[in-house]
Amino acid sequence: MLFLSDILPTGYMGAEMCDIKSSDVVAVWGAGPVGQFAMDSARVLGAAKVIAIDKEPYRLEMAAAQGYTTVNFEKEDVRPALLELTGGRGPDKCIDAVGLEATHGASHIHLYDRVKQAVRSETDRPHVLRQAITACRSGGIVSVIGVYGGFVDKFPAGSWMNRSLTLRTGQCHVQRYMRPLLERIERGELNPPRIITHRLPLAEAPQGYEMFKNKEDGCEKVVLKP
Repeated sequence: MLFLSDILPTGYMGAEMCDIKSSDVVAVWGAGPVGQFAMDSARVLGAAKVIAIDKEPYRLEMAAAQGYTTVNFEKEDVRPALLELTGGRGPDKCIDAVGLEATHGASHIHLYDRVKQAVRSETDRPHVLRQAITACRSGGIVSVIGVYGGFVDKFPAGSWMNRSLTLRTGQCHVQRYMRPLLERIERGELNPPRIITHRLPLAEAPQGYEMFKNKEDGCEKVVLKP
C-alpha cells in the first residue's frame, strides 16, 4: 500500500506510455526504486526483454535477480552495448527514470553542462534523455518519468525528428493507477516490497536519507516506521 502512493504508479506509467508489444525490448535508464518498478511493469505489460542501465553494482544485481539484462555504464559504452543486445537495431522502447540529476555522460559534454549550469543558462543535466533518444530504434518510443525542472541544452532534435521517435512524459496520475495496481499486486503480478533494503525508526530518517543519497550499504529503499 505504501508504494501505491507514488513510485509504483510512476514506474508503471513509464512502461504504459511505451505501448509495449510482446516482441519489444525495453531499456530502462536508472535502476533505483522507480526504475525497478518500471522494469517490473514492462515485464507485466508483456516486454520480451528488459534491460537495466545503471552503475551501482547492488542495483544491477537487484535487477539481474529478476531476470533483467544489465548494462553498467561505467564499464561499457551504453549505445554500442544496446545495439549489440538488439541485433544492431536499438531498443524498441526506452524509459528515462533518472531525470535532471544525471551525473554521467561523455566527459566533455558533462563539463559543458556543468559550465552552463554555473552561469545559469541551463538548469538540468539531460545526459540520459540524450542517450535514450539516440539509442532508441527508429520509430520507437522514449518515455520520460525522471523529473526535469527547467532548461536543457544540446537536445538531439535531429535524431528525434528524422527517426520518427515518439516522446512521452508527464507527472504521474497516481490516483488513476491505485486500484488496477492493487489488483495486480493481489494477483501476484507485482511484488513492491522486493525493493526494500532498510527499515528504520522515524527518528533515524536523516540517516536513512543520507544512506540513500550516498548509495551506502546497498541502500535501495528505506521504509520508516513511527
